[in-house]
Amino acid sequence: MQHFNEDTRVKLPATAHFLRLGYKYQSLKDAQIDFQTKIFINRLKPALERINGKELTDEEILSIVNEINGLIKNNDLGKEFYKRLISTEHEIKLIDFDNINNNDFAVVNELPFSIKEDTNEGSFRPDITILVNGIPLAFLEVKHPNNSGGIQVEFERMINKRLVNNDWRKYFNLLQIVSFSNNMEYEEDDDEIAEEVKAGSFYTTPNGKSTIFSFFREDEQNYHANYKFIEISDEDAKAIVLDNGYDVSEVDSVEFKTNLLDTSPCNRFITSFYDKERFMYMLHYGIMFLTEIKKIHNETTNKDEEIPIKQKHIMRYPQFFATRAIIRRFGQENKNGIIWHTQGSGKTALSAYANRVIKDFFAKKKVNARFFFIVDRLDLMLQATTEFKNRGFAVINVSNKTEFAKELRKPLDDKNDGIGTICVVNIQKLMEESKMPEVRNDYNVKTQRIFFIDEAHRSYKFHGEFFKNLMGCDEHGIYIAMTGTPLLSKKERSNLKFGDYIHKYFYDKSIADGYTLRIKKEQIDTAAKTEIKENLELENPDLDSADVYESDDYVEGVSKYIEKDFRYFRLTNTDDSIGGMIVCRSNYQAKKIHEWFKKNSKLTTGLVMSDEENNAVQNDINRKNQVNFRENGYPDILVVHYMLTTGYDVKRLKKMYLLRGPKAQSLLQTISRVNRPYKSPNGKVYQYGYIVDFVDIEKEYNETLDAYIKELEDDINMGDDSVSLNGLIIDKEDIKKKFEKICNDLKIFIGEDNVELFVQKMEYYNKDALIKIRKLLVEVKNCSIEFKLSRATEYYDLIDDDKVNKYLRSVNDRISFINITSNPIDSLDIMNNEDVIKVIYEFIKTRIIVLDLSKFTLTDLEKNDIEETVTKVQNEIRKNKNKKDIKIQKLEDVLKGIFTKLQMSEYDSIDDLTDELRKAYEEAKRINEENERLSLTYGGSFAFVKTLSDSVFDTDIDRSDLEETLKIVYDSIKDTIYDDALIIQGKKGFVDSVKAKVTKTLLKNGLYKKVKRAYDDILGTLYTNLLLYKESI
Repeated sequence: MQHFNEDTRVKLPATAHFLRLGYKYQSLKDAQIDFQTKIFINRLKPALERINGKELTDEEILSIVNEINGLIKNNDLGKEFYKRLISTEHEIKLIDFDNINNNDFAVVNELPFSIKEDTNEGSFRPDITILVNGIPLAFLEVKHPNNSGGIQVEFERMINKRLVNNDWRKYFNLLQIVSFSNNMEYEEDDDEIAEEVKAGSFYTTPNGKSTIFSFFREDEQNYHANYKFIEISDEDAKAIVLDNGYDVSEVDSVEFKTNLLDTSPCNRFITSFYDKERFMYMLHYGIMFLTEIKKIHNETTNKDEEIPIKQKHIMRYPQFFATRAIIRRFGQENKNGIIWHTQGSGKTALSAYANRVIKDFFAKKKVNARFFFIVDRLDLMLQATTEFKNRGFAVINVSNKTEFAKELRKPLDDKNDGIGTICVVNIQKLMEESKMPEVRNDYNVKTQRIFFIDEAHRSYKFHGEFFKNLMGCDEHGIYIAMTGTPLLSKKERSNLKFGDYIHKYFYDKSIADGYTLRIKKEQIDTAAKTEIKENLELENPDLDSADVYESDDYVEGVSKYIEKDFRYFRLTNTDDSIGGMIVCRSNYQAKKIHEWFKKNSKLTTGLVMSDEENNAVQNDINRKNQVNFRENGYPDILVVHYMLTTGYDVKRLKKMYLLRGPKAQSLLQTISRVNRPYKSPNGKVYQYGYIVDFVDIEKEYNETLDAYIKELEDDINMGDDSVSLNGLIIDKEDIKKKFEKICNDLKIFIGEDNVELFVQKMEYYNKDALIKIRKLLVEVKNCSIEFKLSRATEYYDLIDDDKVNKYLRSVNDRISFINITSNPIDSLDIMNNEDVIKVIYEFIKTRIIVLDLSKFTLTDLEKNDIEETVTKVQNEIRKNKNKKDIKIQKLEDVLKGIFTKLQMSEYDSIDDLTDELRKAYEEAKRINEENERLSLTYGGSFAFVKTLSDSVFDTDIDRSDLEETLKIVYDSIKDTIYDDALIIQGKKGFVDSVKAKVTKTLLKNGLYKKVKRAYDDILGTLYTNLLLYKESI
């Protein structure tokens, strides 16, 4: 019988696809593996000898393995091990980054990362582990398409179960990259929240509870079409399938061949991400360790304290492709260029990653690279300095001509303990200089200076001449302009000699990838708008006049509105963690609004004003308010003038009130402060950032959203590179259109608005349809919230929240029942017991209504009986340590039969159902008791139990003979199997040693002839399980 499951649909085809990229397949059955590190000694030794050009003794290899084991035990997210991994300074290199094909690349399936020898503790087993020179450095977990819960199930298991387990910490210090795929295309629905996506392929690096999963979208045109795959034969695929316990006929099925295509979603991801050169590039340059300093106030000592927070980050795919594009640009005559990455996509981080790539590029040419990061404000210099220092760079601050001249004339960086040096230059005061300092090379050292110009679009507008002077100070320098909103026309780019775009990353992709959110423009209700206008005791007031917008009446009007609106915003979202920002038109207006809140509101505000007055006291207040708002959750609202409208990223900032005049500054830059993804402490995931714009209450407020978007597009489209912002900003009318579309989609499934009839109708829907219905119902709930936030009474009255919840509960119950029916072992192992009982009850109740089955009406006694029986079955399944045991697989078939018969109404009474569940319980109990009995026979070692199970499956030797043979083996080696000598001994040495000890005993007991033909295979399997599977079953 051919299978159609997760293994045959995704895991095995994906494993075979790695061979197309030049990887080898590594079986667990012929491996020599170090238990502590899971390093494959049989691959490590020849690889290191080849890389380092010399023979290594077994003792030297063991010393390297022990060194790695010591490093990965550190509580440092693997920082010291990573430094050792990429180091070229050690006597023995672990990886050859210069000659990629000099390394050994392999994949292994179901490698158990066991915790401790000689205990009953479990392990985690990734579907596919990627080995580089025998070292496990990455893994790929796969799920079948449309799996229950989607890819989020894997994310949650990773963060909430694996990464919080301290016993597994060392393994996640060793593994640099983890990836996930359910062999589906990314969801491209405009309304998807990236944090809640259910389909696609994703990657990350282990970063504890802060781990974030990233998309990887192919950026190079025709990359897959032009890829030079290595051809794999059916025999290659069959060997993998057979080694994983399946019949080779699986390879011949049309389903397997379809999933083996290099165009399948999972296989395309493998090609894009795990191509050997790209994978090495990501390992070498794509991982960075941070130490962020969080300031807290100790109430006991009444002192502020600094707490270091360790982080481990990995390149986002736009950063990956941008850094490679920079190097390609260096091959052109004009090496300068512009990187346009939308706001919030990590441009400072990109500069940090690029630093390492560029430094190595020039080092290979015997040229020293020096780096300058150019900003145009003090607060941005402080922010960039902090970010670079957090990443381990040595930072030199430059604020005047003398300091700049000194750094320009240095051919080499000063020695330091950082991973590199960056000069952060604040050009604010340098603008006043008519002549820039020029570079000198007094020591004739080959030096290449690279200038990253942050927010170049804004700086150029005001200081275009300065940039021309800057680019003249080093005529051989390379200038890379960074922008989030490219306001430089093609002509201006040409005048600056910046060159054209090196890489682009637009708003649509940033939103789809979850790095930024759409922005929802809220309206001020008509009554409030009229009241603010009428309260101005002026005839035909000019709202652009400071006399008006700084007046007491205006300040009181807008402050009252904002205070009421923000409280309502928090109430509707049931979330007091979210913060707001009021962007004022002047310092004086900001002060007055701040004072109004202090006198009239329980909401707290913090004042952040521009530093035009160079007030040291106010600058200190600015800094403290910014830090507290970002890191400590207070004040509730920041009242700002100008300076925080760019470069200030706070995830909890979700609502902005704009009081500035049109074109007073880049509107898109300003509103992008609220577009960062945020998940509140209560679990709410925000789909939008929100803005309320008070611009010219009388006139501009009557303009359509289209006009608002056009203003933004006009700011951007100043040249040939036309950009559309359609979909970036939405309002209540867009939500209404979305709601209408959802309702039309739901009509296909829900005809008459009757929950009871719908429950009965669900009997005929498959799981894919039910998942679609659930998604649509959740979107209806989201629309309801958005209508409330917009105060769109005429729209939110269209939605009956209570009824939507009833539909949603019914759909979830039905999906759960299908999961139990199709995959009972995993479902019963994972689901809460009360949920399992509820799902079964609800299904029985539905069958009674639909088919008039009075025989299924439950008495209290029958309810108790079936509840007790289901609980017993579930408990025994949870006890089992080897869900892939053939006996458990047979039990799963029994349970599938039970639930299928229930679904088809083939039971004559509820007692018949209970009786069959009771038999399943007895069988599950028997399996567990047998495994416990067997483990006691072998001193509690489940490695021997697993070897017995494997051998029963792989040979035709009588089970009792196998049991007795393994008992003789156990008695002869039980005192030596945990010595380090076992690792050095190797598989062949172990097999020969055991045979020398036990063959005479086997002959004496009449067992040798019975096991002779599989003797070596049994002992080889035991060797593997002793190193890997102890307590992982």
